[in-house]
Amino acid sequence: MKILITGGHLTPALAFIDFVNKNHSEDKIIFLGRTHTQNKSKQESREEQETLKKGVQFISFKSIKLSKNNLFEKLKAVPILISSTLKSVIIIGRNKPDIFVSFGGYLAVPVMFASWIMRVPIITHEQTRTAGIANKLISKFADKIAVSYKDSLKYFPIDRTFVTGNLIRKNILDVNNIRPKWIEKKLKNPIIYITGGSQGSEIINHTVSQVVKSLTKDWTVIHQCGNSTKSRNYKKELTQIKDNLPMSNRNNYYIKEWLDEEELSWAYSNAKIIVSRAGANTTEEIALRGIPSVLIPLPFSHNDEQLKNAQALSNKSQAILLEQKFLNPKTLLESIELINKYNRKFSRNLEMFSKSINSETKLYSMVKKVAIKNA
Repeated sequence: MKILITGGHLTPALAFIDFVNKNHSEDKIIFLGRTHTQNKSKQESREEQETLKKGVQFISFKSIKLSKNNLFEKLKAVPILISSTLKSVIIIGRNKPDIFVSFGGYLAVPVMFASWIMRVPIITHEQTRTAGIANKLISKFADKIAVSYKDSLKYFPIDRTFVTGNLIRKNILDVNNIRPKWIEKKLKNPIIYITGGSQGSEIINHTVSQVVKSLTKDWTVIHQCGNSTKSRNYKKELTQIKDNLPMSNRNNYYIKEWLDEEELSWAYSNAKIIVSRAGANTTEEIALRGIPSVLIPLPFSHNDEQLKNAQALSNKSQAILLEQKFLNPKTLLESIELINKYNRKFSRNLEMFSKSINSETKLYSMVKKVAIKNA
């Protein structure tokens, strides 16, 4: 079976690829992805690097983000969407996939239209507790829709929608005590891992820069800041701040644009506290690893999906929710102090976190059945 994939939500796509590679190596996967997360910012995407590591064919592809309300943006998108759809038709004609599996995102829309035109069956997976703009549209043409949570069922046609659960990379959940090469010595202080998500977060980076001198007195701070953009180089800016710290503090601050799966597994295995955005996969990974966290949801995520993810944990005292409108150096330090003080309580509560069971198997089974039915 030849599977064409796009991964607006990259990490569940990578988890699915891992499952197929391990259990169905006779299948071939083709990944259509971005070389840049946003065309304007020119921030490098990790899709090509991460998929090529897994032995997957990567095809660079561009489209345009869909606007929900702006009529001018909608009109501007039409010719680009038509062009992207025609390019998708050519790609599908050359590669002849048996099925198209979407993990949401604007890139999947023209590929969906092309798949429908070329009579290639379509399955889409919704990662979040709501429904993305792209997936709402894709669901009208999809043979089947898979969702991570029961909360999402109401957004899609009930007769074609099934709960598979969220797809989590298995090696992320493995205990890993092999230090990354960039940490040259054994660490004495407890670790805080700070991340703004795969693209980084300007406001989290800025707030951390204001408190890092205080934090690094008692903590080792590992800060994933995101790749540079056309206008900002987060790592360079933070390194300048690091260089002005006292030597003892400086040695407790590690700045990384990105952590690969092995490095992230190590961070999860050794961090006492995590400060993070609240994407669906990140929150589930943190919860499954049982790490108390301060979650700062992206305030303009579609349908407040990140807020809902954070609330799912904070309402059960499994994490602290710190909304971005209240984020400042004082509230960040207070939240870290609070979660450290009650660390054992939060850890115990996280033992009750409900885990998705056999999500990859369920999704693959759906993919296989639909592909065979349409062969």
